[in-house]
Amino acid sequence: MAPPPSIPPSFHTLKSRILSSLSTPTSTYTDASPKGSLDTAIVPLIERLNALEGIVTTSSCAGRVSVFLEGRRGSSGGREDTSRGGGDVGECEDHEHNGRRMKMKKSVPGGKGLGGRWLFVSHDPLELPKDENGRDDQAPLTKMFGLTRDVTENENMNGKVCRSRDTENVRFVRFAFEPMILHIATASLTHAAPVLGAAISAGFRESGVQSLKNLTDPNAVPMVAVRSAGVAFESIIGSVHVGSALPSNYSGGEVDRQQQDEEVIKALVDEEYLMTLVGIANERFEVNTERIRRFEDILFRDIEKKRSDDWEDKETRQERKKVEGLRRREELKANRDSPGSFNGDIEHGNFEGIT
Repeated sequence: MAPPPSIPPSFHTLKSRILSSLSTPTSTYTDASPKGSLDTAIVPLIERLNALEGIVTTSSCAGRVSVFLEGRRGSSGGREDTSRGGGDVGECEDHEHNGRRMKMKKSVPGGKGLGGRWLFVSHDPLELPKDENGRDDQAPLTKMFGLTRDVTENENMNGKVCRSRDTENVRFVRFAFEPMILHIATASLTHAAPVLGAAISAGFRESGVQSLKNLTDPNAVPMVAVRSAGVAFESIIGSVHVGSALPSNYSGGEVDRQQQDEEVIKALVDEEYLMTLVGIANERFEVNTERIRRFEDILFRDIEKKRSDDWEDKETRQERKKVEGLRRREELKANRDSPGSFNGDIEHGNFEGIT
């Protein structure tokens, strides 16, 4: 098999810059993600990938469960957005842009821009918190996700929101689970191929090379996006009506004191429903972890196979097997035709009549 193409100097420069950023001490490293740092669970994989020739990671998220409050509507009627990270670089840990955010852009409702913010983010399965006495809290998830419950008005408010067809003045709170997303810059399409193949084989079915510019531009860097939409899910669990204030009998999560006069984040679902969502998310974490393990195993197994001295591509192996088969057939024929050899009955295991 032909060796991979030479790595252009521009890729070496890019990789050096990214690795320099990743080598920043944990105490001072920051990025554009809600967490502000690399996910611990994915660090070993990132280190193994970055040790490969012609490959470097540019952004990553090991998988997460999040609760997100939409931004206010902009003048165009849509919600401003910098993306919540559900399928693009967005709010993944950006390995190159250390502490710098991407430019804001217009997007669909659900965006972050005008007042949108994260109410909760976790990159690990969730456990229900205990109260100060060690007992199960009566509404732990409502509080954990920053939602409020007005005991006297909650049902009426929920009914009003659910029945309303006019959502112009409503900002929704979305609970979401998102599996791993990993962006990997490669020196060539030849370097990108095994990464993409391993990703798809491991279950990250929506993975792909993001730009066809690589087909015509020798200096372009093929970017492999490792991702999957199959285990992701989202559910609306709360809402905000601009101008609402905290009720006198407020009981729930903490609210930014500067925003108390303009918004209250109200739960639209009960605690049992939230527990169901968390249970599903925890199951998806297990699936996601298994797919990450398979991706790593398949990729490095294939790389080691190609590195071995006796490795051969599919066409070469087929030709070798064909030649070996013909040779064995000729040897068997020669043995049958030679003087003093056993007849074909013995060759096929028919020993009847032999003494």
